[in-house]
Amino acid sequence: MSRVKIGTCSPEQELAREWYGRLVEPPVRYAFTLENGNLVFTAAQDRAVSIHPTAKPGEFTEELWKYDTAEFFVANAEATRYLEFNLCPNGAWWACVFTGPRVKDDTAPPMPAVKTRGCIRADGTWECRAELPVAYLEALGMPPANCRLAAAAIQNSPDYLYLTTSEDQSGEPDFHRPASWPPAQLL
Repeated sequence: MSRVKIGTCSPEQELAREWYGRLVEPPVRYAFTLENGNLVFTAAQDRAVSIHPTAKPGEFTEELWKYDTAEFFVANAEATRYLEFNLCPNGAWWACVFTGPRVKDDTAPPMPAVKTRGCIRADGTWECRAELPVAYLEALGMPPANCRLAAAAIQNSPDYLYLTTSEDQSGEPDFHRPASWPPAQLL
């Protein structure tokens, strides 16, 4: 089983293949880092992007996944509870805690203030960043030192391409398989 790396500097990794194994050029670059008490997720790609029409930078926005988005998932070590975080290339975001695949956890503590930002350049290339307090992940039972972690992206709306670090890419695209997310590796 591979591991998704979390470092103190940016150990850039790539999502280079979509769900069915086809190469995506250029790949989506992503990194997880620990900075100032936050788990930081960054993603970027040298390719034009289509964003949700109501997505406003730094604001919570429903259904970001219907357009191009970068995503990350954090689960407890047993893969019984997890957090999904969607990040629009312009910095809009959406997040939810689940007790099982797509079963919302109504007992989860409220999401603390998160910091996001994004940049879509004139040539369409993009990069985005989200900071989520480690203390919140620990309160959910998902400390970065002992969790499962997946990076993902949805692209090419409306003819979607699904990219993920999930180890189980069988059947139809489904990012909600926490038992198949690799254990995080602190560097």
